[in-house]
Amino acid sequence: MPATSSFSPKLVIYGIGFVGQELVRLATKKGWTIEAAYNRSGDKIGQDIGRLAGLDRDLGVLVQDSETGEYSGLNADVALIAAGDQLEENWPAYERFLGAGINVLCHGSASYNPWWMNPELAGKIDALAKRRCVTFSGGGIWDSTRIWSGIIAAGPCVEIESMLHRTRTEIARQGMYWLDRLGVGLTAEMYSEKYSATGVGGGVFAIPSVSVLQKLGYTIANVTQSQEPVIWDEEYFCPVLEKTLPAGISWGTRFLVDVETEEGVAARSEIEARAFREGEVEEMRWTIKGMPGMDIRVVRENSGVASASSLLNRIPDVMAAEPGIMEITKHAPLKTSALL
Repeated sequence: MPATSSFSPKLVIYGIGFVGQELVRLATKKGWTIEAAYNRSGDKIGQDIGRLAGLDRDLGVLVQDSETGEYSGLNADVALIAAGDQLEENWPAYERFLGAGINVLCHGSASYNPWWMNPELAGKIDALAKRRCVTFSGGGIWDSTRIWSGIIAAGPCVEIESMLHRTRTEIARQGMYWLDRLGVGLTAEMYSEKYSATGVGGGVFAIPSVSVLQKLGYTIANVTQSQEPVIWDEEYFCPVLEKTLPAGISWGTRFLVDVETEEGVAARSEIEARAFREGEVEEMRWTIKGMPGMDIRVVRENSGVASASSLLNRIPDVMAAEPGIMEITKHAPLKTSALL
């Protein structure tokens, strides 16, 4: 029989989309308390989170409007932010929860390394968290699969010449809207026209390489990022769309990131976020050229659940951390919550 645990955090969930609903299911299964839930205005407001998460029962927590909801008097240990990817768009939520003396654990990619993404706003977040004696941290599926996997791969090396990070992610796992956002179904000309002025991601796809290099002790000197459509010269069946896409059509986006360091070691990321062909699996891979050379491969099964479970499993570390911003690389490697 598994050991029992007295660990029982009180949670707030901000954003009741795919990840937020999975967090409700996982936390409820563990017997952890959800004190409150918030979402942007829409048909979810006023509904019980148990019903929204497909539990077929009420949990006694109604979803509040994130702009007009009640935040005073919250009795919670951690607010789980499962809405928005950039620090700027989530700042109002950070300010409310940190100001109320509640730790913040954010699913947004930029929150893994706030000081690199936006030093000015990171300074505000850090100051507020320290003033209220709470912690701010990022968390989610990038934690162990993209970032800590690279750190672990480099561990046995006594010399490093370069690092290569190659990944492929099935983009519809958190909503079909990602297909349009990442250019699925466009010709090369249409893709170029759509993304000629602005790209996708706001620089977050540099975070894995930047964070790994920083953790290894290197000083970042220069970062360049570009993107291109993933186009094949043969037709393939797409299970998500339940149809065959012809040759010459975009299946998504490939992000190309090059990070240079003052010490001369460079890292390259080739990150594909796209629809999948039949039989493909999500894969994250780090290849270290050095002495000795190392290679680590992570296959992500049920990555939609893993996005939420990785966030959930960081809760004990965040509650035990020092006040202020805690970058993901300052935590220990992610640990299972199986016995919590």
